[in-house]
Amino acid sequence: MPIFETSISAATVDAYLATDYKVNTAEPFVLNVGRPSAELAEWFQSNNESQAAYITAWNPFGKKASDDTNFIAEQKLITEIESRDLSYLKGESIDPSGQWPNEPSLLVLGISLESTKALVKRFSQDGFIYIGDDITPQLILLR
Repeated sequence: MPIFETSISAATVDAYLATDYKVNTAEPFVLNVGRPSAELAEWFQSNNESQAAYITAWNPFGKKASDDTNFIAEQKLITEIESRDLSYLKGESIDPSGQWPNEPSLLVLGISLESTKALVKRFSQDGFIYIGDDITPQLILLR
């Protein structure tokens, strides 16, 4: 198990590590931290990409917010991504234990690690999933 220096509780980090990060394509697929994704490798190759980030604007700092608040934040995030001319696929973060509601999320293609950090911080998120050319999703914590 990786060691993180973070102010986020160990239980919350464990939940992020266990989450299924579903990508809604014609043939949906799931990203899991630490497991290379053959489906994403194919997507990268066919779209000439080598990096992506799986992000959300829902439930800032891991605290449940109202659906209205979350929806507004999600729309602002989509607007920001589109203003940068980045491609994205909609997705859903799914807690396999069922203790946390599913969160609408986005797989943003072609975004750098540093750009993702800055963007996600603006939406008060604990972190995000980053995928580089090794096609292995990594949990990046921001607190």
